[in-house]
Amino acid sequence: MFPYRYRFELTVEIDTPQGLRKGASVYEVWASNKTALLPEEASRDWGVRGEAVAVDLPNGQTLFALLKTNAKHGDLAGLSMTALDPAFRNDIVESAARIASGKGVKRQAEVAAGDYPMLVTFRDLTDPASVQAVTPTGFASVFGPGYALRRITVQITDQPVTTGGERRLPWWSKYLDRHLDGTSATIEDMRDENLAAHLSVGNFSTEYVR
Repeated sequence: MFPYRYRFELTVEIDTPQGLRKGASVYEVWASNKTALLPEEASRDWGVRGEAVAVDLPNGQTLFALLKTNAKHGDLAGLSMTALDPAFRNDIVESAARIASGKGVKRQAEVAAGDYPMLVTFRDLTDPASVQAVTPTGFASVFGPGYALRRITVQITDQPVTTGGERRLPWWSKYLDRHLDGTSATIEDMRDENLAAHLSVGNFSTEYVR
């Protein structure tokens, strides 16, 4: 079965002491049913292509909205379907078909706080191990007084998928096969406080998933 495809733009808006700052990235979602010899072997397959949203802030720092979320589905396919498709009931393929057709879905919507992508910044953009999580309500504690997340939105688009994010991170090419703490081992326990041990360039761009 051919995959259903659609593109959407994710926009992050941040209030700062110097006014509104925002960044956006365009993603492509595809989903299809896998061919199976027996009914009980049937399964679904899906993916997302694109890059993390980057928002340049007036204090010189950059906020990144990653390609992973803490919601049930854990990726931006689920994020976009939850926001755009009122009939979404965890069937990725059916929702992708509806959004691709444009029937019975929203063209744009605000993302619920529980579905937000993971938000991070770097204390030093040249040091990947300095990555730091930013909670939706904790902007002032990380960036200073007057900083706050205003909203995150999604909108159906036919614009090209965003590329070129590697130019923002000078260490990018040296970390294609390792985590941001410099190790190659995967640490599954997300309770580990070393965030860099859980993240890789694949969380910033699907072109570099390893």
